[in-house]
Amino acid sequence: MAGSAVSELIFFIAAIMISSAVAVTLIDVIDNYSESLGDEAALLRGEMGADMRMINDPMYVPYSNGTLTIYLKNTGTSDLSTEDLVVSANRTVGSGSGITVSLMDNSSVWSPGKTVSVSFSVPNLTEGVDYHGWASTSGLTSGGARRGTARDEFIFRVWEV
Repeated sequence: MAGSAVSELIFFIAAIMISSAVAVTLIDVIDNYSESLGDEAALLRGEMGADMRMINDPMYVPYSNGTLTIYLKNTGTSDLSTEDLVVSANRTVGSGSGITVSLMDNSSVWSPGKTVSVSFSVPNLTEGVDYHGWASTSGLTSGGARRGTARDEFIFRVWEV
């Protein structure tokens, strides 16, 4: 009898140790999962804060002597970078010194609700033809660090001015 009690005690202790190891492993997995969800949420908050839209009438985008002018409005909740702005129309990409960016209210920061005018050279566009375009830039934190990406795609037609 004493022998069976000892063997039952050994099995009981082994079962407790195994269940403890499984519990510690599950806690570690859940902790890692929670941490990754928190990181993803922080990333999404940054992405959601950066947003912009083309506000031209897509049927009448100004086009003069090979220069296309689009208007982009910051519709997000954070400032956007004019230095990182990249635009494309009809497979022609413009950025940096290849584009002219002007804040419509002559301010120095592209803050939420503000609009920029972007002009760049796009050869051989014709009235009455649908073209594909996009614009992309970085969102900025209050300290000026890059956070998130604002992007808009649009279909448009040019209007010779």
